Amino acid sequence: MDDLAAYLLDIIQNSITAQSNLILLTIEERENLSIIIEDDGVGMSEKVLSQVTSPFYTTRTTRKVGLGLPLVKMLCEQTDGQFHLSSTEGLGTTLKLILNHRHIDMPPFGNLGEMIYTVSIHQDVSEFLFSFSSMHGKFNYRLSEVRSMFQETLATYDVMQGIMSWINNEINTIRGITNEIT
Repeated sequence: MDDLAAYLLDIIQNSITAQSNLILLTIEERENLSIIIEDDGVGMSEKVLSQVTSPFYTTRTTRKVGLGLPLVKMLCEQTDGQFHLSSTEGLGTTLKLILNHRHIDMPPFGNLGEMIYTVSIHQDVSEFLFSFSSMHGKFNYRLSEVRSMFQETLATYDVMQGIMSWINNEINTIRGITNEIT
């Protein structure tokens, strides 16, 4: 995967597949980059949880490998970070990642606005909360509020461009970056 946004979208797709009503994505940029993805989906058994970081394990019937979690775990290891996955059947799953965002193997952030928008228009997503913070501030995004504001126009091109630009600008401001998509 080319950027962090692609990794996150892949992992959030797991939450969607797990029939989550609520998906939370929290990113905190400080000394390290902390990422937490939580959902209230179907969760995993202890057996599945012990196998899910193997690239040769997948619950999908369309292919024989599952690369999302193994690639994220490898990214954590490559950046001298940490990977922690916990899950309870019927209650949901929590993935906690710590990345050394100054490490040479750290991918660029990518277009987080596009990733958030893509999750927002997915027909199976009920509620999605996103929070990004650094020492310069905090940005919160709540899908239900955005849906309430834009209703049926949420999927139009102009609204899509506006939402993606707004999210990226907010994140860049908080990161201390100006006039640049990460």
